[in-house]
Amino acid sequence: MKKSLLHSPFFLLILFTSYLHLYGQGKGKLKSTILSSGFFIEDFYLDYKPNNTGADYYIIQLEEFKFGFANININTWQDSNYLNPKFEFSGPEVSLENLIIDAELFKPDWIANEKIKRINSRQSYPKQRIEEINNSIQLYRTDHKKLPSSINDLIVNNYLNTSKSSLNKRSWTYALDLPSRIIAKPNKLNPIPKTKSILYDFNTKEFITDPLVDSLGNMPHLKWLYSFKMKGINSTTSTNLDLKLNDKNSTFSLIMDYAKFQINDIHFTVEPENKVEDKSTISLHDLSIESKNLIIDGDFDSSLTFHQGEGQFRIKNFEIKVPDALSKEPDINNFLSQIGVWNNSVAIRLVDFKIKMINQFTGVLELMIHTPFIRASLEGNLSFRQLGGDSPEIKFHEAELTLHPIALGLKKWIKNWEKKEGLTLKRKGPAIIIKFNGPIKSLNSQSLKNITFF
Repeated sequence: MKKSLLHSPFFLLILFTSYLHLYGQGKGKLKSTILSSGFFIEDFYLDYKPNNTGADYYIIQLEEFKFGFANININTWQDSNYLNPKFEFSGPEVSLENLIIDAELFKPDWIANEKIKRINSRQSYPKQRIEEINNSIQLYRTDHKKLPSSINDLIVNNYLNTSKSSLNKRSWTYALDLPSRIIAKPNKLNPIPKTKSILYDFNTKEFITDPLVDSLGNMPHLKWLYSFKMKGINSTTSTNLDLKLNDKNSTFSLIMDYAKFQINDIHFTVEPENKVEDKSTISLHDLSIESKNLIIDGDFDSSLTFHQGEGQFRIKNFEIKVPDALSKEPDINNFLSQIGVWNNSVAIRLVDFKIKMINQFTGVLELMIHTPFIRASLEGNLSFRQLGGDSPEIKFHEAELTLHPIALGLKKWIKNWEKKEGLTLKRKGPAIIIKFNGPIKSLNSQSLKNITFF
């Protein structure tokens, strides 16, 4: 491992602070150049085993890490009113090669915990309705000195208003078995009809514990094998920064000729020991963010104005593999079936987003998405209304969205969505083409009713 204090950014900070201190004394000019400054690490290795556990350990390996700035030019002048430093530099330039992090940790079964969370989420709605029914029963008994014989007794006597109550969402059927229980059963309209009934003990005022949830909650801790590998990170920029400072007002102007940040070949796995079928994987071949010709100015107190610039965000070959035990969860299984996935792996082959700000009022954007289950593209013009320190107002103009559903399950989902929203999306061959205008923030299913379809 190698370091140089004189080449570190902290040394630059001290040097720049000294410049400002000198210029606090009066008028003058200063010019300075620094060819490069930074620090680097080579062949880093860490092996850590906590004393408070007999099972956990960590290993970190890093082939190379570099951080620094290059081609630094500083030109500064000061008069009685202003201090005006100007900087030109490349950086921060970051380079990382072959990072590996391995760990073995004795932890709770996160898959079991995720199952419990999903079961609780599915049961939250009918449980809320059961509590509503229980409150209505109490009122009924107070008025009639007896218990109702059915849900219908509560409705007919106006103790339950189905027009206002969520009871009119018919994915669950509710029944009374008094004085013992209130029961919620999934019916044919339930997206997961095999869901177990929910039982509420009317006497103790508690829900009867689901045996499945009870068994999942008592799962023993497992040894988990974690592995994170990254081939590399590279980042560089070329920037001009112009500051104008005084006691009353401080402004800046930034010109970024180009900037690029890129990550290559990330692979992350989590696996319970001796259970390879429950291995989880996240992989990403390439992620990059680029910008060029970016011009921004403003003051440090509030205002910020973008004048022009181009940007691109791109992802290639992103994939998530769901563990086998979790893929059998009804909602996850339904989703995977809907998009035509049979091997528990959801892949995104390409996301490519480009935006160009022509001036501070107008711009264009392009978006392309390729997956095995859908392809999509978006092109359109943009207008901007910049509001100083607040978020800008952005509007679409003649934007066109093209969707090519591939998976049969997804095509069916779109048909069901059209029926639910009262829309009919016209097709051109297999593609859905939608043109729309208006503020980005207000685009929703209601605004889609007023757009033009081709």
